[in-house]
Amino acid sequence: MAPVKAEPMGGGLGYPPIPYQNPRPPHPEPRPDPDPASDVEPKPESTSHLQQLVSATSPEALEDGVRIGLKVLKSLKVPLDAAAPLPNTQASDWLQCIERLEGRSKPSRTIVGVVGNTGAGKSSVISAVLDEERLLPTNCMRACTASPTEISYNHSDDPRELYRAEVEFLSHEDWLKELQSLFTDLMDGNGQVSRDCSNEDSEAGIAFAKIKAVYPKKTKEMIAETTPEKLASEFAVRRVLGTVKKLQATDAASIYRQLQTYVDSKEKNNERMMEFWPLIKVVRIFTKASALATGACLVDLPGVQDSNAARAAVAANYMKACTGLWIVAPITRAVDDKTAKSLLGDSFRRQLKFDGTYSAVTFICSKTDDISVTEAAESLDIEDQVGESWTKIRGFENDIKKLKSQQADLRDEKETCDELAESIDQALDVWEELMNKLSEGEVVYAPSDAPSKKRKRSSKPSSSRKNRVSTDADDSDFLDSFSDTSDKENSQPPDENRQPLTEDDIERKLATLKAEKKELRDNKKEVTRQITAARIEIKEIIAKKDALLAEVKAICIKGRNEYSRRAIKHDFAMGIKELDQENAAEEDEATFDPEVDIRDYDEVAKTLPVFCVSSRAFQKLNGRLQRDDFKHDGFRTLEDTEVPQLQAHARKLTEAGRAANSRAFLNDLMQLLNSMKMWAANDGTRSNLSDGEKRAEDIRLRRKLHKFEEELDKAVIHCIGSIKDALAGNVYDQFDTYIPTAVEAALPTAIGWGAHKDMGGLLWATYKATCRRNGVYCGASGPRDFNAELFEPIAKHLAGNWERAFQRRLPAALESLSRNVSSLINNFHREATAKALERGTNFNSLNILGQQLQAHVQRVTGIPAMIRTMIQELQRDANRMFSPVISEKMTPAYDECTNERGPGSFKRMKDAMARHVETNRATMFREATGVVQGQLEQMCTQIEEAMTIELQDLYARVARDYLAVLVGSDASAMQGLSRAERMLRQEMLPILDRADLYFSGDVKMEEGLESDEDAGTEEDMAAHNSREPSNDQDPFVKSDEAAPENVAIKPEPREREEGEEAAASETKVVAVKQEAHTGDDDAAAAASPSIHDSMDEGVDDENVGDDGADDFYEGASMDEDDQGYDSKVKAEPEQ
Repeated sequence: MAPVKAEPMGGGLGYPPIPYQNPRPPHPEPRPDPDPASDVEPKPESTSHLQQLVSATSPEALEDGVRIGLKVLKSLKVPLDAAAPLPNTQASDWLQCIERLEGRSKPSRTIVGVVGNTGAGKSSVISAVLDEERLLPTNCMRACTASPTEISYNHSDDPRELYRAEVEFLSHEDWLKELQSLFTDLMDGNGQVSRDCSNEDSEAGIAFAKIKAVYPKKTKEMIAETTPEKLASEFAVRRVLGTVKKLQATDAASIYRQLQTYVDSKEKNNERMMEFWPLIKVVRIFTKASALATGACLVDLPGVQDSNAARAAVAANYMKACTGLWIVAPITRAVDDKTAKSLLGDSFRRQLKFDGTYSAVTFICSKTDDISVTEAAESLDIEDQVGESWTKIRGFENDIKKLKSQQADLRDEKETCDELAESIDQALDVWEELMNKLSEGEVVYAPSDAPSKKRKRSSKPSSSRKNRVSTDADDSDFLDSFSDTSDKENSQPPDENRQPLTEDDIERKLATLKAEKKELRDNKKEVTRQITAARIEIKEIIAKKDALLAEVKAICIKGRNEYSRRAIKHDFAMGIKELDQENAAEEDEATFDPEVDIRDYDEVAKTLPVFCVSSRAFQKLNGRLQRDDFKHDGFRTLEDTEVPQLQAHARKLTEAGRAANSRAFLNDLMQLLNSMKMWAANDGTRSNLSDGEKRAEDIRLRRKLHKFEEELDKAVIHCIGSIKDALAGNVYDQFDTYIPTAVEAALPTAIGWGAHKDMGGLLWATYKATCRRNGVYCGASGPRDFNAELFEPIAKHLAGNWERAFQRRLPAALESLSRNVSSLINNFHREATAKALERGTNFNSLNILGQQLQAHVQRVTGIPAMIRTMIQELQRDANRMFSPVISEKMTPAYDECTNERGPGSFKRMKDAMARHVETNRATMFREATGVVQGQLEQMCTQIEEAMTIELQDLYARVARDYLAVLVGSDASAMQGLSRAERMLRQEMLPILDRADLYFSGDVKMEEGLESDEDAGTEEDMAAHNSREPSNDQDPFVKSDEAAPENVAIKPEPREREEGEEAAASETKVVAVKQEAHTGDDDAAAAASPSIHDSMDEGVDDENVGDDGADDFYEGASMDEDDQGYDSKVKAEPEQ
């Protein structure tokens, strides 16, 4: 397999190579007696806790495993860091592997684009999803999402940065280019500001508004006299361009106010201050919203029909990178406008087919609180369902009407009581004055006229109701009696005919008036009580009525939501069906049967997520929007608003990516731990093979590795061939088929741009504005793209085949590769381990290889997903290259049309456009498709390289592990390993043996770390060195595990004296004596005492003889199938 200088897609760990060492021993060694346990059948391959975790489906469980895995890696780095400075150790290599693996633990982001027409309520919906009252800038006067706004989770732990934001501004070059376009829209043929600038919907009006927003003090005359270059170079603007403004706050209201300063496109600017919104490229907000905690990133994109060319590239890049797409439309228009079926335009819908993101679409019907209950009940045909409630409501309304009428009568009676009470008070004043005069000796008479001294009456206007004094039969008697008395008093004769009053007369009169006043006061209290009771009863009835109305409104809202949901799902499925039928008919009209469904469209409808939300009701139920007079009737719980369901949906969108990312990390971690365990356990002292058998096994295994490598090469070649065939049949052939159609339609299309408005043509100003912007413009009449319209005859036929190739054929080829490679790995494992199984030895090591086999298969299973992600990104780049190439070929015509001035300029523009299209139509489409085909061919090359790298890394891991276990290629002689390396392996082995327990949930990581630290003491290391295992033991038995009683422990001759000394003393390790030839060990001692201090003097690990190794190689026995192994084996460098 040809080497490729690149890391594997999975992030190959680049395990340290194991050099093959097979020095000839000083004396021939007989084959050791077999282990008594060798006759025992091998145990079935055990499944580790980590391996079980890799198979989990819960993203949370997998992410918990990643956190534990990072702690395990941290614990492994402790002894490796200590040994890294030592010479002749592999500590640095393993540290690099660990660091690469740690770098892949970060969760991936899921970008969700939020799109919709102006006024759809995108910003309000996003704020509700974020559980904030206001976070994204909004303006009730106009739609103000002028730049893409990215909202992601805030991972900062700084309490001062609970909310963060970044405002990135356009570069100087981008703003200069925008100004140049604005100037061409604004200026007339005489170089003056166009008179149309006062029309906000005209091209000149839009341009003038943008320039005035950034340069508010510039008058029309000043703008006419300056240039775009001068404006772009003004200090106030230049100091902003190309910068990123960073904001932070502790609450949402504060960050919102700060953002408003930059983002809000204000209608009024009385202070004539510079506005920044035309200069903003993108806004990024970071918040601790729970809906974003799992990695979702919402992007509020400008309205589909907004006209801001400066940020078009940013929005397009977000659309290209989106893994999810939320389409927002008001529920009152979502169904009527067939939003789901039209999907915001044919070009938008076709782009979704090209990108393969139809399955990622989510529909959000906003403003569900905007409803007319009467109309909804009629249109939804649910009057029977709410009929009883309506009857009760009408009864309540009649009761309220009656009670209010009674209440009015009682108020009149109360007012009459007040008037009569005032008259009584006046009479009391008159009679008390008569009593005073009588007591002073004056002669007094009963008053004959109305009292001259009147109390000051209330300034309040009297009631306009007629018959203010009640004449009903139940009127109080005291009113009649008081009237009679008054009449008698007013009819008295003159003073000369009247009798003087006595004291008794006055006292009787005063007593009568006081009694009447008391009775009047009691009656007023009763009337007041009745008024209060009526008011309370009215409130109770109103509450019952409101409750019933809320129930009816809730039924209507729910009914409309369900109706809208079904209709949108159906319209969406029918939209796909129309595209499928259109493509099928064009592909083979003779066999096309419209009665036969190409796919299950009912299932398509079911899988479309649709949410009908009320952001205002959600905010109101959460105690927000205090200043808004909004009633959330019909929404009794938060779930009724469907915002919590949308929040859960946002979290769920990330599950697949989170699970895949975590599973890949854990699988690589399992491979790393297994490889390190085999490395640490293999110290070369416990081999079950003689040197001759070892060499023969090495040759046999390398031959099978070579065959395995060749088969991997063939699998890649076959897969790439299938991919190229799919592209040729579904894409390249379509180019040749439909280019003639596009050539034929090009000239009529170009002529149509200049046709009369009634025939779909453009006005002069819009035509010219479109040409100024290289054929792409969105004005008051809607968006136009000349380049896409020219390519339309190819695009509409290509979309279905493109989707078929990239969403079906290519994934099928990748899945076939995965199955083939998995089969190759299993076959290799079975053949490679057959000899070891026959010998009945190394059971533990074979079990580890079995675990590695499952890890390899798991990794291979993930290859299609990784390659698909790569393909998706590359094909999205490719399918967006058609229009830019057409635009480039059309640039001379656009420039010529832009430069036309004076009388007859519009005709000359149309003639120039037609001439250019006529001349270049035969080549422009061929060049556009050629560029895309070249990109797809380059994509195939990159895919092949990525597959090669991935499988090359797989081959390297397999070769390393199987050679280490089945041959012991790095430790066939103990003398081949340095003392520091042996001690490092002995120190690492118990840590690695315990690592899997942390994933069981029974052992806490903190406990394990403490154990790891305890395992590395000098006393433990010395005790461990005092009992070297025998050759009869399994080479992968734990190094600190006691040997069976019936097996003698035979230290190596050169180590025997050291072992006996350590076993006898059972104390500290003797100090290292400095010798001339152990200078490296001195450095090692200073760097890592825990390892180096265990080295005894007199041991020279480097003086190992290899005389006669070639003779031994020639005498090695081989199997029959190894006899024909070619010379590549001998020449091949060791893995």
